[in-house]
Order: sequence, then C-alpha cells, then structure tokens
Amino acid sequence: MRKAYVLIIFLLGLTISLSVGKAVLQNTLSTSGIFVGQAEQEINSYKTQNAILSEEVLTASSLTNIMEKAKQSGFTSENVLMVINTSRPLAVKP
Repeated sequence: MRKAYVLIIFLLGLTISLSVGKAVLQNTLSTSGIFVGQAEQEINSYKTQNAILSEEVLTASSLTNIMEKAKQSGFTSENVLMVINTSRPLAVKP
C-alpha cells in the first residue's frame, strides 16, 4: 500500500512539473514569435530595397545611358583615323 501511495504522489508531482514547464516554454516561444515577425518584416524591407537598387544599377549600366553620358562628356562616334607616315625603329642599336 505504501508503494502505491508513493507512486501516485510521484506521478502527480511529475504531471504538475511537466505542466508548469510546458506553460513556461509556451510563454517563451510566444514572445520570441514577435521578434521573428519583426525580423521577417526587416528582411522583406531589405528585399524590396535590393530589388529597387538592382533596377537602378541595370538602368545606369545600360548601353544607351552610357552612350548619352559619353556624348555629354565630349566623346564622339565619328570614325577618325590617324595615320603616321614615318616609322621609327622600336629599338636602336648602340
């Protein structure tokens, strides 16, 4: 009879301690979910900024944009050939 009483008390204590542990763990997880949500919002914000910046980079690096900036800087697309008639030796013997 004594063993059954000790076993029931032990199982009752184990059940109560596991219930309290479960409640504490759920409370901890519920508050960490807020931080996870905030982190996901920041990630989405950075993804949006990354998409906008990559579009700006593609626009700035397009050939038409580069050609317009080159014309504004004074470069021309005319084919001007420069011919040097006299040839000089590459190396002179001493």
